[in-house]
Amino acid sequence: MFKTLIIEDNLFLSEALRAALQAHFPFLALLQATGIREALAQVESAPPGLIFTDMRLPDGNGLEFTRSLRAAGIDSAIVFLTSQADIPEYREAALSSGADLFLSKGTASLSDIFGAVESILASRARVLIAAEDADYREQMDVFFSRGWPSTVVACTGDWDDARKTADILKPDLVVVRSAANTEWDRRFRETIGGVRAGGRAYVIGICDPGFADACPADHRVENGAEFSQAMVAIINLTLADRAYRL
Repeated sequence: MFKTLIIEDNLFLSEALRAALQAHFPFLALLQATGIREALAQVESAPPGLIFTDMRLPDGNGLEFTRSLRAAGIDSAIVFLTSQADIPEYREAALSSGADLFLSKGTASLSDIFGAVESILASRARVLIAAEDADYREQMDVFFSRGWPSTVVACTGDWDDARKTADILKPDLVVVRSAANTEWDRRFRETIGGVRAGGRAYVIGICDPGFADACPADHRVENGAEFSQAMVAIINLTLADRAYRL
């Protein structure tokens, strides 16, 4: 899932932001840190796709933190959400350090914050994985995170949730694990129009050998020895020609 790190020493504000983001973007994996040292440990473990940070923190400076990430080649999207006033000097300092956006706590609304997240999501390829089996969803999440680390991945095991997630995520690619002639596939046929997000999404159906014809999708891939090679080729053709960070 798309990891988002909130660096904020005010625990009330940190928790309020986490709750608001989780409610609006349920596919985000939200992490929290109260300072630079804790944030660096999170980033070193697995760089998040998005970071919210203040300028002034108990153990360091958000500007220096951002410069250090950029110097290390970490391309996480960084949004300054700071108590500093929204004046040109502060905004320029944030952007010059390598940040993507600057928001002031004094003037930014939740709508502004949600808009910032949506803007960042729009700059990346987005994938929705739908599979009844939770272990299979996790395997596919790992498959994408290793091969296309900047891609936003959302996973679901429920078709009603898939439709809702697609409305928010607007996926470029939908990967469906077909169980062949089951209730799961019947629901897929009923809801695929909504999940396609207005016809924009390309659908890959993953099925067991011999059941390819039963899997409704733009392209079908059978599980087996050639699975990874076939998936990589299709994903690259589908996503790599788009102006996204992959």
